[in-house]
Amino acid sequence: MFDAITEGIKKWLIGRFASAIRHTTRAEDRVLAIQWLSDSRAVVASELRPIEKFKKLNALINSRTAIVAIAKSVSEAVSNYRNSDLPLPMKIALPATLAAIPLVGGHAAGVAAFGGALGVPVLLLIFLGAAGITSIIEAVVTNPEARPHIVEIIDAIVQDERLRRTSAQMKSAMKEQPMDPTRFAVPPEESALRAYLLGMDPFQFERHTMSFFDAAGLGAWVTRKSNDFGVDGFAVHPDGLMIVQCKRNAADNKVGRPTIQQFKGVIEEQNALRGYVVTTSTFSEEAIESAQLSDKLVLVDMDRLVGWHAEAPVF
Repeated sequence: MFDAITEGIKKWLIGRFASAIRHTTRAEDRVLAIQWLSDSRAVVASELRPIEKFKKLNALINSRTAIVAIAKSVSEAVSNYRNSDLPLPMKIALPATLAAIPLVGGHAAGVAAFGGALGVPVLLLIFLGAAGITSIIEAVVTNPEARPHIVEIIDAIVQDERLRRTSAQMKSAMKEQPMDPTRFAVPPEESALRAYLLGMDPFQFERHTMSFFDAAGLGAWVTRKSNDFGVDGFAVHPDGLMIVQCKRNAADNKVGRPTIQQFKGVIEEQNALRGYVVTTSTFSEEAIESAQLSDKLVLVDMDRLVGWHAEAPVF
């Protein structure tokens, strides 16, 4: 029961941070906030002594006026927790939970009383931990209104601990001319939908495909520039990196075994969680046989892609 309450409090706090960032007026300030969280995550995950973490996190907050404003907004929201939408058991547990945050001598002085406008957000970041800070970043990044500066946002994403085993070359490819996913308006009738997908511009098809990952709440984007890995889109799942290759082929142009073998190699070399090959055609028997040898590769042919339009896929 206690663990459930603690997790509920963390989820609520993540929402307060994300809301404060979303409500900043300028897109540039949201980018600063993403970078601030990324830097804070590194501090929280470090081996520094608690008091040193506090000092560094406090310095990060005070580095920019926009970050100070966000921190104060979070502090105000937390101090007003009694009037929040938190369930009653969480309201009762919140002061004691936050007061128990390890800091100096095992006490986070003043948190129970929510004193110190900037000290409170620092302690909250320590309480949330690296995973919680990552959740804040994801909550902001998946908000379409927060994405005018996608390059900077992706730069923060690629520093994520979950991508630590991804090569520097792949991380560079992830940032090459990125674009947001876009769900294009499609005909509702199946035969018209198939014809529409077959006639799409290849790059629009990539953006349309990645919109399904975006709609599932994943950080997702497309790269306009071709790369040596044959990857067209990226999505960051809670468990790791997902890579996507899109083939807007004619109906009779099957995806063959060489394409699948090469992409399987990329998945393994980059330690990706999963790889998806999405096509408007089908796959050859040899390609399917090759794909079945890997539990990380998912093939999506035209029939399955049409199904994504009828029922949102789960990744």
